Amino acid sequence: MRVILSHGGGFLPYAAYRFSGLTSTVVDREREAEDILRDLKRFYFDTALSASPSALPALLSFAEPGHVLYGSDWPFAPQDAGTYYNHFLENYPDYAPGQAEAIDRGSAEAPFPRLAR
Repeated sequence: MRVILSHGGGFLPYAAYRFSGLTSTVVDREREAEDILRDLKRFYFDTALSASPSALPALLSFAEPGHVLYGSDWPFAPQDAGTYYNHFLENYPDYAPGQAEAIDRGSAEAPFPRLAR
């Protein structure tokens, strides 16, 4: 099953190493931190209202390549809110080659194969 976490995964990209480190050292010493991180990175993440200058770099450094999808939060968020966050997404200066295009559409082709047609 593929799961898309909205709003950039919320707190998850920021706290994933805290979760994995504490789980493997305090909660369940049988689990390896890297295994927990691998499981957390299997999620897909959308960018709805989450492309701010502090949130987007955290998301992009955490998520697996191809696991960040465009999201707008339409019709729930007002258009002005989407425009505000789209500006950050469109003007982010540190994308890897092809990463912006993948977020815009290409990455959605894996969880939604009919988009590839």
